[in-house]
Amino acid sequence: MSGEENRSWARWGQDTYLLFLLFALCAGIAAGYVLPFLPFGGQVLCVALLAVIAAVGVFRGRAWTGILLLLLAFAVGIFRMQAVWQLPETDISHFAKQEVRVKGTLTEEPRRTLDARGQERVRYTVEAQKVRTGGVEQKAGGGLYVYAAAPKDGALPQIGDTVTARGKIRTPHGYLNPGQIDTELLLRADGITASLAAGKAGATFEQNTNPTAYQRLQRVLSQVRQHYRDRMGEVMPKEDAAVLFAMLFGGYDGIKPEVVEDFTTTGIVHILSVSGSHISLLAAATAWLALLLHLPRKATGALAVLFIALYAMLAGCVPPVLRAAIMGSLAFLAAVLGRERDARRLLLLSGLMMLLVSPLLLFHISFELSFAATAGLLYLAPAWGKGMVRRGIPRALAGSLSITLAAQMATLPLLAWYFHQVSLSSLLANLFVVPILEGIIVVCLAAGLIAFVLPFFGKGIFLLSSLAFGLAEELTHLFAQMPGSQVWVPVLPLPLCAVFYAVLALSALSEEERGRLWQLAGKWGRKKEKLWKGLGAGMACVTVLFAAASLFRPAELTVHFLDVGQGDAALVVTPHGHAFLFDTGGVREGRFDVGSRVDVPYLLHYGIRRVDAVFLTHAHEDHAAGCGGILAKLPVGAVYTAGEGVQAYARSMRLGDASPFLLKFHPAQQGQKLSVDGVTIEVLYAPQPSGTASGGGNEFSNVYRVSYGAASFLFTGDLVAGQEQRLLEESISPKATVLKVGHHGSDTSSSAAFLRAVSPQAAVICVGRDNSFGHPKPVILERLREAHIPYYRTDEDGAVVFHTDGKRLWQETYTGREAEE
Repeated sequence: MSGEENRSWARWGQDTYLLFLLFALCAGIAAGYVLPFLPFGGQVLCVALLAVIAAVGVFRGRAWTGILLLLLAFAVGIFRMQAVWQLPETDISHFAKQEVRVKGTLTEEPRRTLDARGQERVRYTVEAQKVRTGGVEQKAGGGLYVYAAAPKDGALPQIGDTVTARGKIRTPHGYLNPGQIDTELLLRADGITASLAAGKAGATFEQNTNPTAYQRLQRVLSQVRQHYRDRMGEVMPKEDAAVLFAMLFGGYDGIKPEVVEDFTTTGIVHILSVSGSHISLLAAATAWLALLLHLPRKATGALAVLFIALYAMLAGCVPPVLRAAIMGSLAFLAAVLGRERDARRLLLLSGLMMLLVSPLLLFHISFELSFAATAGLLYLAPAWGKGMVRRGIPRALAGSLSITLAAQMATLPLLAWYFHQVSLSSLLANLFVVPILEGIIVVCLAAGLIAFVLPFFGKGIFLLSSLAFGLAEELTHLFAQMPGSQVWVPVLPLPLCAVFYAVLALSALSEEERGRLWQLAGKWGRKKEKLWKGLGAGMACVTVLFAAASLFRPAELTVHFLDVGQGDAALVVTPHGHAFLFDTGGVREGRFDVGSRVDVPYLLHYGIRRVDAVFLTHAHEDHAAGCGGILAKLPVGAVYTAGEGVQAYARSMRLGDASPFLLKFHPAQQGQKLSVDGVTIEVLYAPQPSGTASGGGNEFSNVYRVSYGAASFLFTGDLVAGQEQRLLEESISPKATVLKVGHHGSDTSSSAAFLRAVSPQAAVICVGRDNSFGHPKPVILERLREAHIPYYRTDEDGAVVFHTDGKRLWQETYTGREAEE
């Protein structure tokens, strides 16, 4: 082998070892998250001991040093994760569930939003300084979101001003369902540990007349962003201005939901947030400018880093922007200085450094997608582009195709886990829409600067950009409506993910590198021929055993109780895969659609792409509103309702009176039965509303029972005790194996007589964490304990899944917690 080949293989080996170090650090961070807290002193001693031994090994050139360094990276990952996860005693999150007055410093520009009723609210990002509770004021720390009504005079505080608000402290809590983005980890990675909803008094502000230099800089940058927003708003529709502002500086405020939906469907929604693509675009524009000015390479690199730094500050210096700026700057510098191969090493080093500083980034979807996509562009795109050119594809087209495919394939397992879908229309969108949008970004950045000195010309450029965006928007909508624009992809098990990325890694190697790898593998294989044969035979046996187990496994019914917050939602899947929903949840502040954002991802996570029927107990939003999002996203055979009338459900789901979805709605009739795959669904009780009733939908909740062999599940909605008594008086037997406890554990339901009649082996309480109703009520929990009924709670256990073959019953929970008795 030549000296150049030896150096090439040495570099390849170093890069591979860096990758293993990164994997070891990530494994340690994950272990630190799931393990109980270990003694701090013991962790420090362990890390120090490993570091000393590793240093000795490096100094003496020992062969075992590499393994020891991997162990050190693993131990450091555990240490850093547990150190970050333990919050100081003064952190604002320690005042959770308490009514307090918080005073703190505004750290980001206030964000205006609209709640579900269309009323304007403002979110303030505050670094807590003092908290007052029980008449005592004490020091506090940590970041929190303060939500309050918009000031009547419209005046908002500036970064560095003091914000004071009263309300109850809540800790971040997402939906505890598989495949759901972990909101708590996401916010913790951004430094947010609590939130507070201010009451009618709202928030008050105190101007800081002596801000720090950084706060003064942030105020200036905020004024610059407002300048862009105002100039665009003067010459284009506010919806277009909202999208163009998001393309420049990130954020979804004011963007029409259908635009976000089209961008998501076509795989280009990242353009609405400042990401690596923005940094790459800015670097490319800088390179073009440097070429025009005949600047040397080093000057080009310095200019690009300067522009990227200024843009990152203008975009608010929020963590995702900083991460993208760091990785983009390193990659561009390596490319400009002719050290493209070093860009890969810089990516790995930057990943190691970022995770060491902030280990919670490992669980942040922005970091995961950004890192994977950048790795795809650096490792896969060059090799794939060259391969396409060799096969006769034009170089320009090959470059665009390889970049799109590399980013898509590198992030595929993550897209499958979080979104369960991959966009097939993204190729068309990247070819025809993204160049237009990228041109708009560059032109609008320049237009804002021009508007400072020549307002008329700047606004004219903004107007032309709005027209160009109209074309891009129409193309995006066209591609989004194409048949098969999105396809469902299953969640990949961890071993399959490893195989998938191994295949991608092999495809990124050059022919010489692959040849050398096969040569080494061949030598090792000849020495270990018997081992290879043994492994092959073992894998064949395992495959046969798994196939036999699947073939002879008894047909199962699964019943899932989803965590939808303060609401009810349950999924029933028959032995042959037919899916039925019993209530769908649907209440949350703001414009958050539980149906499309919680129910649908849960269904797709389990491979369910069609719902045979939805059975709604009544029209209240916390039971029925989510159905609207499901109808819009997935095929649904029919929707069975209680007797309030179709319009009550249309209002709950925010459907128009002429919506074609309403044709699927049918009132369920008491005694009605449906049998599928040996599973029987019966409308056990369907009380009819009367003109004299005063209890609303709760008074008239339908009761459904699902039976399979000896196992049965009872869904009672919000049925009140009076209706429970009437059900029993009509000699209807509600006996069931599992009871969905009525009305989220309210003391208006679940009478002792009704619990005795049901006589369940287990119960599930669908309830939201820290809800304002105090559900479940202590008296109901005590009543369940007295009846010796073990119960689960979706606010603590997350999704609860029961399995039954018609004889036996077993269950699992998202958190792994055992039932309370």
